[in-house]
Formats: sequence, C-alpha cells, structure tokens
Amino acid sequence: MPDIHHWYGDDLALSPSGDLAVVDGIDLGNQRIVRRLMTAVGGYLWHLDYGAGIPQRIGDTLDLAAIEALVASQIFLEASVSRTPPPKITVQPILGGVFVSITYTLARTQLQTSIEFDVSI
Repeated sequence: MPDIHHWYGDDLALSPSGDLAVVDGIDLGNQRIVRRLMTAVGGYLWHLDYGAGIPQRIGDTLDLAAIEALVASQIFLEASVSRTPPPKITVQPILGGVFVSITYTLARTQLQTSIEFDVSI
C-alpha cells in the first residue's frame, strides 16, 4: 500500500496534479528505514519505542559496531525488510558524523536494493 512521499528532513512532495505525492516499493522501504533510523527514541508521542536516534549519537565517542548493531536491530522492525538474506550494513566515519550503507532484500518482491546516507552534525 502506498504512503505519502516524505523523505526525512524534506518537505512533503507534490504530484504533478498538485496533490500529495505517494511512494511505494523500493522508495517506500528506503523512506521508512531512514525515518526510523533518524527519529529520536521516544520522538513520536504515541509510539515511544519507535526510532533509533542515530543523529543523537553524533558527537559522542564513535562506536561503529554499536551503530551497525542498532541499524540491524531497527531495520528488522520494518515489514519491507526480509530477514534472509541478512542485510549488509556498513557504517564509516566521516567528518562530523557517519556514512551509512545498507543493502537489503525487499520482503514482498525479494528484490535486493540498497540505500546510502550521511548522518552528521
């Protein structure tokens, strides 16, 4: 089922007709993963257990293994992510933050896809 097209940190997207744009498939899976990883733990009033809070870890002593483990535990909470084969997660330091790369399989279609993004101050 499609969802509203709203990439974390951006404005809502509009369709060519001026309605709210929708997203489905790979883009929907990527959008939901990034939103979950970037949302602070307890950031949603009615879903206090939602979110990984990766941006809140920037500025602390950098523990790449802990961030990779956090990403792995959180993305499995998204229905679009298949457990097999397991996702490949890489977290690398960059100036002022981390670079995250995730390769995973979509649960519904079994297509392999990837997403990459920076988390920085």
